[in-house]
Amino acid sequence: MATLATAGYTVDDLDWLRDELGVAHLELDPWGSLIVSPATDEHETAAVMLARQAILQLSHVVSINGYAWIVPGGTGYLMKPDLLVLAEGWRRVDQVHFDPPPLLVIEIASPSTRTVDRTRKLADYRLGGAGIYLLVDLPATLEAHIFGTGEVITATGMIDLVVGGQPVRFSLPAS
Repeated sequence: MATLATAGYTVDDLDWLRDELGVAHLELDPWGSLIVSPATDEHETAAVMLARQAILQLSHVVSINGYAWIVPGGTGYLMKPDLLVLAEGWRRVDQVHFDPPPLLVIEIASPSTRTVDRTRKLADYRLGGAGIYLLVDLPATLEAHIFGTGEVITATGMIDLVVGGQPVRFSLPAS
């Protein structure tokens, strides 16, 4: 098994790391960074709340931490967003991309992924043609990157967006 140069860990080390760190779920990204998820119960609760709101308000396909995405020409990072909204009739391209690209991608920042969410993932989602990237920083900061216009909207507790031509309101309790 190849050793990841940046961290010195291999996949074989993951069981040891889980025990050492006292966490149930631990992954290595392609660069050797540790990903601990779910970060907290608050993270999972927020994901469920946002998914429920999306399902109730949108007629599009909503995936909850399911569809993997590697953006062609991007960083090569395999991303599994916390929430993904796809247009009706979407299809896979080259096994890991979408046609048409996602209408909305939501990532809930975890302490272990916050930097990646604001850098590599933001760049890949933009390059991949996503309509909107909503970054949620708990407890209730919502930052929407509207790629078509370049607009960035930051709100606390609630944000109104238009996803695939449909209005949607996402809200999270402030505490």
